[in-house]
Parts: sequence; C-alpha cells; structure tokens
Amino acid sequence: MNIEELKKKLRSYGEEDIEFNEPHFTQQLTLREGRREDVINNLLNPDKLVYSYEEKGKYGDEIHCLHFKISNTRTMRVPVIFDKNNGKSLYIVTYVMRYRPWQSMVKR
Repeated sequence: MNIEELKKKLRSYGEEDIEFNEPHFTQQLTLREGRREDVINNLLNPDKLVYSYEEKGKYGDEIHCLHFKISNTRTMRVPVIFDKNNGKSLYIVTYVMRYRPWQSMVKR
C-alpha cells in the first residue's frame, strides 16, 4: 500500500475503532513520555504520515509500521494491524519516538 492509500484507509477509522496492545502500549508511552491523544490524532488525521513498511508479526499478522514526522528531528513510529480478528479495528501494537530525521530511516 502506498502512503496515499494508507492515509485514506486511516481516515476511514474513528476513535471507537482504535484498540491498544495493553499494557505494553501504555508502558512504552509512559517510558517515552508520549501522549495517547497525539497518537490517536496522528492516526485519524494522517497528514504527517511520511513513511511505512510492512512486516509479519509473530502470530502471522500483517503489521504496518507507520512513521509520522513530528518535527525536523523527531519521528513517531506506530506499528498497527488493520482489522484484527476480521472486525473493523485499528490495533496499535506499540509506540516509539525516535530522535532522528525520518529521511535517514528511508535511506537504509
């Protein structure tokens, strides 16, 4: 899926469709001093989505690793699973805040 398709897909979800991998997600959010509202806002309004790649989860799920440009030096990485268990849902696996430009990740 390209970035524009991902943005369109993300916009089709509402806040009620979001599920979190608890307690892992909350632990990572606290550890990295993030805010749940920022994660939800970036997912539902994906204008800052700049990069994505797919990987297989340990249970065979297709995980989309979404990268959002927060500033010139910070990138928020949010791995998600679309429609887990065949229902309309946006399952958030974890939260990572990187303190480096997203462009350097794309070059690798």
